[in-house]
Amino acid sequence: MRNTRARGRAALLTAALLGASLVPAGAAQAVGGGAPATDAGLAFSVKITFGDLVRSCTGTLVNRWWVLTAASCFDDGSGVAAGEPKRATTATIGRLDLTGTGGQVRTVRAIVPHPDRDLALARLTDEVTGITPVTISPTAPATGETLVAAGYGRTADTWYPTKLHTGDFTVTATGAGTLDITAADKATICRGDAGGPLLRRTGSTYQLVGVHYRSYQGGCLGETATRRDAAETRVDDLASWITTTAKLPNSLQVGVTDTRVAVRQGDYGTRVKDGGLSASWTNLLADAKDIVVVGDRIGVLTHSGAAYVKDGATSVPFVKVFDGVKKLVLSPNRVGVLTAAGGLAKVKEGGLSTSWVDEYTGVHDLAITDTRIAITAGLNRVMMIKEGGLSADWHEPLIQVGTGLEGVTLSGNRVGRYGLNRSARVYEGPIDWSGRTYDLVSSGAKELVLKDDRVGLLTTDGVAKVKEGALGNEFVTQYTGVRDLDVSGSRVGVVTIDGSAIAKHGGLSALWTPVW
Repeated sequence: MRNTRARGRAALLTAALLGASLVPAGAAQAVGGGAPATDAGLAFSVKITFGDLVRSCTGTLVNRWWVLTAASCFDDGSGVAAGEPKRATTATIGRLDLTGTGGQVRTVRAIVPHPDRDLALARLTDEVTGITPVTISPTAPATGETLVAAGYGRTADTWYPTKLHTGDFTVTATGAGTLDITAADKATICRGDAGGPLLRRTGSTYQLVGVHYRSYQGGCLGETATRRDAAETRVDDLASWITTTAKLPNSLQVGVTDTRVAVRQGDYGTRVKDGGLSASWTNLLADAKDIVVVGDRIGVLTHSGAAYVKDGATSVPFVKVFDGVKKLVLSPNRVGVLTAAGGLAKVKEGGLSTSWVDEYTGVHDLAITDTRIAITAGLNRVMMIKEGGLSADWHEPLIQVGTGLEGVTLSGNRVGRYGLNRSARVYEGPIDWSGRTYDLVSSGAKELVLKDDRVGLLTTDGVAKVKEGALGNEFVTQYTGVRDLDVSGSRVGVVTIDGSAIAKHGGLSALWTPVW
């Protein structure tokens, strides 16, 4: 009965209230009375910001694509429904100090509330890399157990802290869907902490036990209450719901040739099909960061930096061509790699076992065909190009056709580039630059693809466009809500924001076929 009365009084301060703090743009909040977090193992902690008024909550990264928080954080008074958030919502992951630049920032694309508890899973628009998600506790918390609470909410003396704070709490009771905790010292759960994690220390790592739900807020700045106990929503018994709901996307990347389709899956597996769009798949390598298909060659770059290439049938074994790679490029008769250390561009010609030729250092991007090599290099990201053999000189001696470039691509006598300012251009003609340059877009270019006589453009707002034939021809919009785009002379492939891989064969008005 004592637990029931405490929970009833704590209900006066709902999780919605904990998350409803209106703070100036760019400010943050934090666990009152606790200490600023310095443990990199807490990088799964998430600051969630809502709309222009910057209503804020805290959350926890549970896999690369999903954040767990309180459903009430998304409630504007009309309830919480699955789907797109009613207000623009931003998640900052892994930035323990919000004044810094560490971690990653993502937009929340969709939410899925739990049917019975004040929990919601928030789907991010892009995956989070390099940050280990939290592990869900496999066991219920025990009465008397000491746990760690974390949050970006208000502290005892600061309205808008700029750091994640943590504090120790003791479990006083465990119910069917909630648990009660009380501060082990002077910590307290404050506004802005709603949805944040309650954690069990397991050596140097943590397990997620609960999510901040309700609090008396004793000791929080601006509050008159003195009690420092709170109620948490249990998650230790929801591992199945989290796993089933927080699914990885089917696909992250698609590659096409006129006869092949390749896919990099949401779990980083890779596969390829040979022949028609409905042909059977052949599984390739796991832990893939990139997949490349050109002619009869298939390349896979793993997250560990190992570059593998196979030449010929899809069933032939891969050959590891290099380690320590951050980019792998292919042409029918060449292999190129860009090393992670020093940005060294290396290219080999002929078979997969031929020797490498070092092309340039300090390189940001690399593109190859059987007759040309293009790079962007140096502090100014200047584009340079050579034609002929691998030991040919850079033309006269360096052809600078653009600065501030993010990417470069080649096909035939075409050179494409897109800049850090999101402009995109394609040059067509000989390397003496007597041809013509076409400005495709002055802004909004995310990716540029050249294959045969086609030009593919993926915009920053997810629109996939393709033109074929003369560069002066108009683009034809192929699909919207696109994450990835590839083209060949007769095929177009896209991956949608939601992770579906689709492709078409034939003209630009051909029908789409789901492929993965």
